[in-house]
Amino acid sequence: MSDLAIMGAPAQMSMPTPKPTPPAIIPAPSPAVLDALTRLQEFCLSLPPKDFPQIPLVTEHLLHGGMYARTVRREFDSVTIGSLINKATILIVNGSCSMLIEDRRIDLEGYNVLAGLPGRKSMSVAHGPVEMTMICPTSAKTVEEAENEIIAESDQLLSRRNDNRNLVTIIDQ
Repeated sequence: MSDLAIMGAPAQMSMPTPKPTPPAIIPAPSPAVLDALTRLQEFCLSLPPKDFPQIPLVTEHLLHGGMYARTVRREFDSVTIGSLINKATILIVNGSCSMLIEDRRIDLEGYNVLAGLPGRKSMSVAHGPVEMTMICPTSAKTVEEAENEIIAESDQLLSRRNDNRNLVTIIDQ
């Protein structure tokens, strides 16, 4: 048995309540949720830009070692409805946000590594600065090839709009 040293009276100590662990897997939404997300996205895109402006995002792309990583950094109160993802990915979320996963709101704080299944589309709201990085294997040699392979709605990506900035790193091996 090892020694134990405690300062203060043990009867007065309280353990913090553990935070709920977010789901480790982001599955594809049900057809009803997917339809609702798609209709909401179409409605938002139909609004006049002066009433519902889309904010430009910097998208950081990295192609290296047969992997594609895509990072966006968002500010407080930004809302995104993501594109439909065709492939299994890893999603790293660092910051504070709520995500719609299946039909539930999941709050994420700090650093989270999630497994994203193919066929998923999601919505998120940033409660503070948040960084989201999606990583997956690819045989692509360009960012456009990687986006086309991984994202069903690649032609609608904000990273392809003229007012957005892309930082691209491609390391050939």
